[in-house]
Amino acid sequence: MKIIDNYRDLPIGMYLEICDIDRRTDIDDLHKQVSIISLLTGMAEEDVYNLPIGEYKVLAAKSQFLTKEYDGEVLTAKTYIVDGWTLIPVEDFRKITTAQYIDFQTFVKDAEKNIVEILSVMLVPKGKKYNQGYDIIELQNVLRRCLSVADALSLYAFFFVQYTQSIKDSLIYSKEAAMKLRDPEKRKRVLKEIQKQEQHLKKLGVG
Repeated sequence: MKIIDNYRDLPIGMYLEICDIDRRTDIDDLHKQVSIISLLTGMAEEDVYNLPIGEYKVLAAKSQFLTKEYDGEVLTAKTYIVDGWTLIPVEDFRKITTAQYIDFQTFVKDAEKNIVEILSVMLVPKGKKYNQGYDIIELQNVLRRCLSVADALSLYAFFFVQYTQSIKDSLIYSKEAAMKLRDPEKRKRVLKEIQKQEQHLKKLGVG
């Protein structure tokens, strides 16, 4: 029986559904496993319950890849062909539009939940400007269905590193400018705000 048994073949949308199942507190681990196997095989949960125990154990064993974090290299391609869409990843965070930056800032507040939305901000169809001439909701749906976890997490990590580095560079510039302020009270307020942002970066793992 066919089952998705690796991150390269697992769509990011299905992965997020699996994460939601794993977080549930109203069902036990066995029911969680059945729900996950149902997703990975495309079978109805009732059919999973009715499998011979030997077949079930084989499927359960193949689903164990989910217990390990994806640890592939953070590599990005120049283009991604996803269900007929040719997508170009943003390679330099400093060159994004104001609209992209605002949307990115909105989604990154709950980054774990909004992985697909973040990717839809940073992957733009070839020949298009961000969110112009195409339906971004349709793009998000395509990414959920067809972009693999391997590609999604690699892209996400790449974009996140760019984002945090951009903030870090901005804070360094802001601190230098603040030190030149003549008003001591204003200088103190600005430096205090910069310090808050630096502490936020440290929480994100950026020194």
